[in-house]
Amino acid sequence: MGEPDATRLDLRQIGVWGKQLRVALGGRYEEVWMHTIGDRTEALERGHEAMQRKLLEFRPGSDRAEAIGEALKLAPAADVAELVLGVERPQMEARVGRELPDPVAPRQDRTAAESNADFSQRVAEHQRRCQELSLERTKRVEEMLGARRRELLKMPREELVELARPRRIDIECWNAFARTCDDWVLLRAVRRAEDHGQPYFDDIAEVQALHPAVKDQLRRAYRELEPAAGEALPKSSAACPSSDSTT
Repeated sequence: MGEPDATRLDLRQIGVWGKQLRVALGGRYEEVWMHTIGDRTEALERGHEAMQRKLLEFRPGSDRAEAIGEALKLAPAADVAELVLGVERPQMEARVGRELPDPVAPRQDRTAAESNADFSQRVAEHQRRCQELSLERTKRVEEMLGARRRELLKMPREELVELARPRRIDIECWNAFARTCDDWVLLRAVRRAEDHGQPYFDDIAEVQALHPAVKDQLRRAYRELEPAAGEALPKSSAACPSSDSTT
């Protein structure tokens, strides 16, 4: 089978594609054109700036720092403990991964005239062993988390809060990063349906002022436009228990 026919295209357009999109809410709709933006340097830089500004809000002695401490004191101890575990879990997983590594993948021993059938059998055994080790690592990590969780719940509340505070601030900062990246990507990606060369929004303030349901439709549409990219829009810590986290 030959190679599929290729289309000659300006280098600045290769990797840029789009689709027509209808955004609807409350019985009303708007048609827009959305296309991929390629380089996300601008969005990432703006996101890091937002993260730094958010971090400054929690400097020692600030109202936000005091407020987050008070909120943690009032939150259920189990929720506060999960914040701490969110930091410690990757460390546990790394430790268990070092203790229970996968075996080296087999290589066919051609010098000993190993048959393909024998080699396939060794490959299958290796795969089974890797699966067993994966389950064992998961079990080990869950056991470590359970033990640590019980330990955390026995701590005095003040000590537990101090362990959780950096994690809660980290969530706030990463959420600010993700929201800002999203907004700047949408500013560049959304175009007029009747003229794909004309941006839909005049400035970032218009994107920030969008109804949350409208912005969510745009974010999801952009991610669907680049399913293979994995970072179509920078993601926040979606698994983190934050009331204002982005998707």
